[in-house]
This record gives sequence, structure tokens and C-alpha cells, in this order.
Amino acid sequence: MASLPRTPDSGQGRDARHPLERMAVLLASLLDVHLRMALQEVSRERRRLIGGVLLLGMALGLLTTGFLLTSGALVAWLVRGLGWGLVPALLAMGVLDLVLAGIVLQVGNVLLRGPYLVKTRAGLTKATRLMVGR
Repeated sequence: MASLPRTPDSGQGRDARHPLERMAVLLASLLDVHLRMALQEVSRERRRLIGGVLLLGMALGLLTTGFLLTSGALVAWLVRGLGWGLVPALLAMGVLDLVLAGIVLQVGNVLLRGPYLVKTRAGLTKATRLMVGR
């Protein structure tokens, strides 16, 4: 069996690709690199986040118990010690709880703001700027 003669087109290499195809391959490669960066960043922070969430859960449980006991003691002191009625004492505790909840929500909101996956976002921004030409 005779082999077919080799033409210059038959051994198409990387240079023979269409420019859009090369751009798509480059973009896919770039996204793959950024995905790997994001996964590495997430895996590094996973232990810290899981430990933090567990400790926060325990702290919230203890804090809830402490608030309930303190609220009950304060209501009992207002009723027995100061001679308040039960309804005014409960209303005072409710207002105090609402004020404290508002303060805690504001602090939590401030703490939750901020960038996440900083390196990944910076890399994507830089790559996008290079691709767009800015």
C-alpha cells in the first residue's frame, strides 16, 4: 500500500489555527488558571472558615443562654425589687433587646463587608484588562 503524499496542509500545527480558535483556547486556558487559583484559595481558607463557624455557633448558643438568664433575672428584679408590673417589665426588656439587636446587626454588617477571593478577583481583573487592551 502506497502512502499518500504529504502536503504542506496535512500536518497542521498550532500556527495553522484560526485566530478566533486560538483566542478561545487562550481564554479557556486563562479561565482554567483562575479556577485553579480560586480552588487553592478556598482550600486554604476552608479549615479557618469551618473552625470559625463552629466556634461562632457555640458562642451563639452560650450567648443566647446568657441573655435568657439575664433577661429573666432583670425582669424578676424589676417586678420584685422595684415593684414594676409584669407587663411594663417585659416591655422594657423587649425594648432593650431590640436596641441591642440593632447594634449587633450593624456591627455584623460591617464585619461581613469586604472582598472575598482577593487574589482570584485581582487576577481576573488583570487578565480581562490585558485581553480588552485597557
